[in-house]
Amino acid sequence: MLVEKSIQIRGKHPLNGDVYIKGAKNAVLKQMVLPILCEGKYVISNVPDIADVSYMQEVLNILGIKSEFQQNTLNIDSPTDINSEAPYEVVQKMRASILVLGPLLARKGEAKIAFPGGDQLGPRPVKMHIEALEKMGAEFNLEHGVLIAKTDGLKGVEINLPYASVGATENTLLAAVLASGTTTIENAAREPEVVDLVKMLRNMGADISGEGSSEITIRGVKKLNSTNHDVIGDRVVAGTFIAAFVSTFGNGTIHGINSLNLPMEMKKFAEIGARFTITDNSITVESTKNLNPIEISTLPFPGIATDLQPIIGASLLRASGTSIITENVYDQRFQWIPEVQRMGADIQIGYQHAMIKGVKDLSGAPVRSTDIRTGASLIIAALQADGESVITGVDHIERGYENIVSVLSSIGSEIEYN
Repeated sequence: MLVEKSIQIRGKHPLNGDVYIKGAKNAVLKQMVLPILCEGKYVISNVPDIADVSYMQEVLNILGIKSEFQQNTLNIDSPTDINSEAPYEVVQKMRASILVLGPLLARKGEAKIAFPGGDQLGPRPVKMHIEALEKMGAEFNLEHGVLIAKTDGLKGVEINLPYASVGATENTLLAAVLASGTTTIENAAREPEVVDLVKMLRNMGADISGEGSSEITIRGVKKLNSTNHDVIGDRVVAGTFIAAFVSTFGNGTIHGINSLNLPMEMKKFAEIGARFTITDNSITVESTKNLNPIEISTLPFPGIATDLQPIIGASLLRASGTSIITENVYDQRFQWIPEVQRMGADIQIGYQHAMIKGVKDLSGAPVRSTDIRTGASLIIAALQADGESVITGVDHIERGYENIVSVLSSIGSEIEYN
């Protein structure tokens, strides 16, 4: 019988040193689908070596687009003709694969996409994606769990999203760049990853303005070209290492991140007790021996990222007082809490709120990751705990973090794979 891989951590070691992070998972997975729009050779650099990148390569391969990953660089070759069907076997592994829908409709006029999988975080409906694309001239049918889409030609329209959804904004963008006429997205997502996607699209010849604001305008062009792109740093990974330094009373520098992409998170970590020195491409963290309680609410950018809610929460488990977390984005983002309660955390949950009463000490325990960010929060908790913690569900963590064990080991954690 195969023994499941796990991560073993002996806590109570202050972390100190330098960390070098790679490109954002939530940017590169969307940029990887851009070769669907146009034939040619692409080079994407600063790509994290994570499982989700491999999964998206599988999706591209099914579509007939070849890719090669080496030394954090992706070389992608999109042929003159591609397939338009992404079956369940590859799509089930992550939800980002729904982003092939818009570009397939734009280039091929048709798509067959199985409903995607990924982390189990409650309802993540693709309704907004479909409604936007329908408004642009696409028709949809659902047959045995497969979404079948067709269009005689996408047309520019005005789209007002009911929620500033990153995925719906991106799928609309990817469809609109080759549509006839002008598309305006109202209540568009403002996340840095959306801005970085537009940067790559513009280098391909797309005519887009307004990225980073709540209104994006896309003027459709007849043709795009292939390009090269360097992915922005991963703000969620950066936030994870800030939490690691702060919660272990350590000090360190995170290289490869612009602090402007973490505006509210930096403010909240400062309230907890961190002091920062920043450059255009690094954040130096200096922690104190006393952690202050805070209140946070997750919201679309520039608010607190829902991906960082469990991680910030885990850094408050030993704060001197009571912290309040309000989750406004995903209704199952509190899956980390029952696991850290096994370590002695004092947390009460009520609907979308969690009240964390800081405790003096945490105790190591066997815990299980159910998604990427739950896994990261369990690592943050284990780094603070007395004794040994064993974390299973490691495959989730590896979907979003490159070499997390060796990186933490290099800055003073007693951590290893089992």
